[in-house]
Amino acid sequence: MEFKRLDIRPAGSIMDAYLNNPDFIRTYFDYSPDTEGYKERLKELDSRRFDREGLARTVRNFMAKTGISERAEAHLHELESGAPAVVGGQQAGLLTGPLYSVNKALSVVAEARRLRGMLGTPVVPIFWIAGEDHDLLEINHVYAIGDDRPVKRQFPVPYGAKTMATESGFDPAEMELFIRGIFRDYGETSHTESLLEIALGCLEGNDTYTSFFAALMNRLFTEEGLLLLDAADPALRRIEAKHFELMVKRSSEIAAGVADTEEQFGNEGYGSPIGAEREDAHLFYVDSGERFLLRREDGRFEHPQAGLSFSEEDLTEIARNHPERLSNNVVTRPVMQDLVLPVLSFVGGPGEIAYWSLLKPAFREMGIRMPIVVPRQSLTFITRQTECLLEETGLGVEDVLAGRAEDEKQQFIEQVSDRAAAEQISRMEEQLEAGYRELAVSLESRCRNIQELISRNIGFHSRQFDYLRDKIRESVLLEHETAIRRFTRLESELLPEGGYQERKYTPFQYMNEYGPGFISDLAARMSGEPGDHFLVRL
Repeated sequence: MEFKRLDIRPAGSIMDAYLNNPDFIRTYFDYSPDTEGYKERLKELDSRRFDREGLARTVRNFMAKTGISERAEAHLHELESGAPAVVGGQQAGLLTGPLYSVNKALSVVAEARRLRGMLGTPVVPIFWIAGEDHDLLEINHVYAIGDDRPVKRQFPVPYGAKTMATESGFDPAEMELFIRGIFRDYGETSHTESLLEIALGCLEGNDTYTSFFAALMNRLFTEEGLLLLDAADPALRRIEAKHFELMVKRSSEIAAGVADTEEQFGNEGYGSPIGAEREDAHLFYVDSGERFLLRREDGRFEHPQAGLSFSEEDLTEIARNHPERLSNNVVTRPVMQDLVLPVLSFVGGPGEIAYWSLLKPAFREMGIRMPIVVPRQSLTFITRQTECLLEETGLGVEDVLAGRAEDEKQQFIEQVSDRAAAEQISRMEEQLEAGYRELAVSLESRCRNIQELISRNIGFHSRQFDYLRDKIRESVLLEHETAIRRFTRLESELLPEGGYQERKYTPFQYMNEYGPGFISDLAARMSGEPGDHFLVRL
């Protein structure tokens, strides 16, 4: 396994500003991501009180089902004893979901290790599973490479289902068949059997999306001691109760602050990542596992379609006595995370950093400051097959990531095309059209509507000529199919459907070639700075 840092342009204007414009950091964040910023943040955390004992107990109970490693237990003791944390999170995807989930967890581990060394104090890695998210269609599928292209395999979910991932169950037997099908897509290697055993072992006793995801992540990150926390855990909700109360009371101010900030954000050319409005409550009400987003109307918190309407006193009482009936949205989740966890830094992707840029007033309304926000690292993997394809096509990795594989394929097709036949067909078409024009002139005085008839005939012959061209092209493509497929496969390997690998494939795609130690080896070798993009040769 060999790492090489790639110089990749930031993903959009927001990330470019975050990485290169100090004024952007000062305007929309509380701390700069440098040594001085981290030291200031540590001082703030030391001045705040956290229910560390309750938090550690919640994490320990959640992870106990699949086992707590010695490293994880050591991190839990450090957390109880006052250590800050590096935090990142993601939805509970099948087979961990796309690689960016694992990349984010790897980034959390690497960042905690980096800060532990830089600051000379314990820093623990925590992964916050977004188990309260309810869009199952975002997490019920897996991509694999099939017929040289990304193939999407979907696990069926009930039509219109909107229950939280933590409460959304599935038939384990059906899920086993689904997983076996995915591994057939991967193809048989010397590692396939052991990996399938790991996946199915984690499936045993875990029949919800969150529990299955957590079991896999715990298994893959055992040696790193990554701590896992479910955002929808009822035990966590009890810790959050008092914070929900204040969020209800400060709802109007939070909404106004975020909406005003987003307006400024848009005026500066950064768009509207959230689409915030002053009437937003930024809280969900949970009923039978389904979440209903509330809005403030005439002093009440409402969801008319679900028949929900609460006064501020009603919702405050629910927060105090039944916090499991409330859930955060994209605005209040980061704030709640910071209220219950001693977050030294938050690791996020470009989309997360975009909406975090708007949240300073929400943090301030809750009496706290934002943690340091840093971009996760990204990884692009080069398998042995990819290496061969690069050599055969003469392309470099940077060329493919810049989208040049498709251009090279089209140039190759143009080079091998039968130009002589194409030119001859064009001459035939021109001669036929010229003949029709002569006929039209000679018949114009004797026949009415002749022009319409001739136009129809020309159209008919034009379609036949196009058909002939297509058949000749198909013949050429078939003759050079192997060479052309190299470009297609290479693009599917490195830039599937125009995006990075991490947005399509699960880590098992690569573990199937590299082996079960893939994640641990990556974690041991990851270094560098937040936001780095590494090319990894397997």
